[in-house]
Amino acid sequence: MMADFDEVVVDENKVTKAIRMELPLIMTTYTLPRKVEKYIERVVGIFLDHTKQSRLRDNIVYCIQELVVNAKKANTKRVFFLEKGLNLNDESDYKEGMASFKDETLANINYYLELQRQQGLYIKLILQLKDNIITIEVRNNSTITDAELERIRGRLIQARQYSDVEEAMMQMLDDSEGAGLGLVILVLMMKKIGLGDESFDILRSSAETIARIVIPKDLRKAG
Repeated sequence: MMADFDEVVVDENKVTKAIRMELPLIMTTYTLPRKVEKYIERVVGIFLDHTKQSRLRDNIVYCIQELVVNAKKANTKRVFFLEKGLNLNDESDYKEGMASFKDETLANINYYLELQRQQGLYIKLILQLKDNIITIEVRNNSTITDAELERIRGRLIQARQYSDVEEAMMQMLDDSEGAGLGLVILVLMMKKIGLGDESFDILRSSAETIARIVIPKDLRKAG
């Protein structure tokens, strides 16, 4: 399944075939328009229905939406810094770029999304049931920097100290990266449905940044 999709129509037979044959179900987009978000939501719903995990739908859809939006933002950040002649790995350049990143990209988002498409920066969602384990991955091909990875993992450690969303919102003041509170809510949602710390991680390969959620097929409702 490739994007950017012309219609929000899901071929349920492809989803069920992938589940039956334990093959990865892959969706790729370059700009993540709203119609693609709707398409992803429907595919995830069908996938969870056919793996007997439909009760997890709202939580998992939220988590995936958070991760694909973060991946889109990461790709936008790469083209923005390139346009400005700034080095993402340089602390001084990073601070300079992030000072105007949000305002400038929101004001001219179509331009930066087109740059992402031209440079082949993608967002890839992969769903797979194998050996009774559901693996969900969101990948993008702008590799996360050491500083970004450290910052996100710090957020994850912080998130695991909270007992609920209200506590997290009261204590979190710095949301300058935009992904901070969203990742905290993601971790808390996963905890609520019985998924432990080992069920979510951010990884890095030589060419991609990978956010991975792992769900045992026989997961029982927490509490």
